[in-house]
Amino acid sequence: MISLALSGLLLATSPLMAGEKIELDYTYTGDTGVSLSSMMGGPLGINSFTDQRAIENKHDIKRAQQGDVTLSQPPTEIIQQAFHEAFVSADAQLGDADTPLTLSGKLLEMEIVESADGTEVLIRCELSLNNQGRNAWQSVVFSRVAADGQDLSATITQGLDRLVNELFLDDYFLMELGIF
Repeated sequence: MISLALSGLLLATSPLMAGEKIELDYTYTGDTGVSLSSMMGGPLGINSFTDQRAIENKHDIKRAQQGDVTLSQPPTEIIQQAFHEAFVSADAQLGDADTPLTLSGKLLEMEIVESADGTEVLIRCELSLNNQGRNAWQSVVFSRVAADGQDLSATITQGLDRLVNELFLDDYFLMELGIF
């Protein structure tokens, strides 16, 4: 009886687990399909991305049915790194955030959705390209990938790859870089 009361007291005073913790070791290894070696107006600076999600812990990815997933680093840092690595793989000349040509991003949505069809990871970012202080291009890039039996970290990695590839499929973005 005492042990039951003591365990009830421990449950009432211990913090609730926020959910599954994932150590995501992401590196962009894809192919953007374009060469940015002749990019005009460069070098390109990639600013820090901001998190616009209405979520308390900015390390979390929202997952309704099973509790949020917590990443070891903020998703905005991982997404910024993904774009940086993609530009490096596309031979873009990169500079710091003070260059005349800069890419900025806002994380609008990142969640894991469980449905009858399986698990999906959704990522939505608003990206802006500024050239010498003027907004040259702005769009929302979106990624939705199904888990297809993979573990969650592999699905998130696949979602990040798709998010990056969506940017490099945008002809208007590439036109502002002087590729066409």
